[in-house]
Amino acid sequence: MTTGQWWIVALSEQLAPGKVLAAVCNGQQLALFRNSEGEAFALEDRCPHRRVPLSPGQVRPGGLQCPYHGWTFDGASGRCTDIPNLRRDEKIPPAAVAAYPVAELNGFIHVLTGEGEGEAAPAAALPGAAYRASGREYTGTAVVGIGFGHYLDLMLDGTQCLLSFPGVVITDFFMGDPRLDGGYLVLDRGAVWAGKGVGPAFVRDHPLLVRTRVPLAGGDITAELLDADEQPLVTVLIGASANLRGTTSLAWRGFAHERAAGAPFGWRLRRLAGRAPFTVAQAIDARAVALVEAAPSRERGGAAARTIPITPAITAAAGCNGARAQQETFP
Repeated sequence: MTTGQWWIVALSEQLAPGKVLAAVCNGQQLALFRNSEGEAFALEDRCPHRRVPLSPGQVRPGGLQCPYHGWTFDGASGRCTDIPNLRRDEKIPPAAVAAYPVAELNGFIHVLTGEGEGEAAPAAALPGAAYRASGREYTGTAVVGIGFGHYLDLMLDGTQCLLSFPGVVITDFFMGDPRLDGGYLVLDRGAVWAGKGVGPAFVRDHPLLVRTRVPLAGGDITAELLDADEQPLVTVLIGASANLRGTTSLAWRGFAHERAAGAPFGWRLRRLAGRAPFTVAQAIDARAVALVEAAPSRERGGAAARTIPITPAITAAAGCNGARAQQETFP
């Protein structure tokens, strides 16, 4: 029975056969690697011999080889399979490194962490299960200088600090209260096409919505740009988890839907040119974040306290136009 938590830790294309990737997921340092058959594994990024990182090592037929003394560890069990300085007739001591279950789905590599046992999980239970790309994808990874709990709360309170849609202005107007949907808190914010005016009509009429879906436990965040009929224009799935020293790891995939009725010519032209329909902020404006008022995120803390124990975080929501972003694109 699976009792831990599945996290998105990387993008599938980051891990080519025979390659190793150092990652931090939920505060745990991992060495991800893929064998020649294409299967992905995750080990604790520390050799039990001298506690040096395993991630600079090489993938061997028996698993991942430590770069220091050459001990090799099986990806599935973490058991040591080879020590070079032993004679072939000598028994390998029962050395092992922690191994974590891995699952790939819809372009995301998931790792199971936490207490309890669990070798597998139904595909529907994986954070990336609901993501279904259509057309060209825009993807990327980053480590941002904000704590994990704050990142989740800020995605509700001040979405524009962390995410933007070129040609769209995300407003501070909440379209109703946050609503609980399973293990997620969902919130809609009004948005308008850029250049369409910000006077009184702007307050009364919001032809667009930005919907954020933030988990009470785990780190799979969905953000969507919707039209007035609540039909999706852009969908983004961001996998977030705690990195070291108060930072947050991110890995995301997103795409623009075919529907573009009512979109300005400039927005349609950017799509035809292949420009990304969204950006995820990698450098976050700390001054802007400090001005954000705590609002919908208070509901996340309360709902989580009633369901799943988590560490509360202080947050907040106002304009964060100073947030800068970069985007990686994989054709």
